[in-house]
Amino acid sequence: MSAIPLEIASATDVGLVRKINEDYLFVMPEQGIVALADGMGGHLAGEVAAEVAVEVAVEELRHAQRFADMDTMQCLMHIGEAVERANQSVFTLAQSKEELTGMGTTLVLALFHDDRIFYAHVGDSRIYLLRNGKLMQLTRDHSLIQEVLDHGIFPNRGEAKEAGVGENVLTRSLGFTLEINVDVNEASVCEDDLFLFCSDGLTGPVKETTIQQLMGREELPLQSRARALVQAAKDGGGRDNISLVLARPILPLT
Repeated sequence: MSAIPLEIASATDVGLVRKINEDYLFVMPEQGIVALADGMGGHLAGEVAAEVAVEVAVEELRHAQRFADMDTMQCLMHIGEAVERANQSVFTLAQSKEELTGMGTTLVLALFHDDRIFYAHVGDSRIYLLRNGKLMQLTRDHSLIQEVLDHGIFPNRGEAKEAGVGENVLTRSLGFTLEINVDVNEASVCEDDLFLFCSDGLTGPVKETTIQQLMGREELPLQSRARALVQAAKDGGGRDNISLVLARPILPLT
């Protein structure tokens, strides 16, 4: 297996309400690695949790040659273990310092190899794929509102919100327990695919139809599309930190 290099555009913004940006992202375009986290906790604690989670997880993946002889199941196990180690690091650090008690973070982590993307996530940060003009959400939120929808308690997100179900209540995140259940998956990578990694500071105020439209503006370079997405979140209220990565795989010519 060999890494797929990526064309990357990224953006992060504190938003219009928060004073501190507790999101953290990191990319290694030549190695096909993308990671993004949305931290939470007391003063600076969320920022610490997000940075530690990303750096530990990426360190587990950065030696891409480890994947050379792995099959699909081994790759999925390895990327899941990278997130588990990130969780252990955040949890251990939170226990060691009083000012970091209760900190946690979401995490999305991806590795592009051969013609596949292998990805893992915990929390409500998301990965999307834009293919042939259609936007698809690859991850599924670990949140209370998603859980009540999955159980059919409400027919749609709007009615759940009207009933008082909070969108930002997580059912799973890194740092709160030593053991964590990590969702792992993989998908094909095709020519002209465009992937979006983002915190809920984007998906909260911006409709998916708008995200699809802005991602699909082929007349604009990727960085301009990234800035447009951030501005859309601000136009929608911008109450949270806003972070995103746009990643276009650079596939070999056939």
